[in-house]
Amino acid sequence: MTDKKERRGGDDGSASPSRCHRRGCDEPATFEVLERYQEETGHGPVEATAVLCREHTDDESPSNLDAAYDGYVFRVVPLPTTDGTDPT
Repeated sequence: MTDKKERRGGDDGSASPSRCHRRGCDEPATFEVLERYQEETGHGPVEATAVLCREHTDDESPSNLDAAYDGYVFRVVPLPTTDGTDPT
């Protein structure tokens, strides 16, 4: 996944499409992956998010199950497209 509190590109109001978060990948992002888990120190939840292309989204899976709690979340959500097509 990504660093804590990573935010997806394009949230700054720019019209440019988001690119895949994976290093070395310049494909357009088509999904947002979110994992919310308990911080190792027990001081609260952490959210890790990344926008990824279809190929890299296929590689994602929950990575912090040992820190799962009642509010644990692992979610993959299609990003809205600018051309009106369905990314799925």
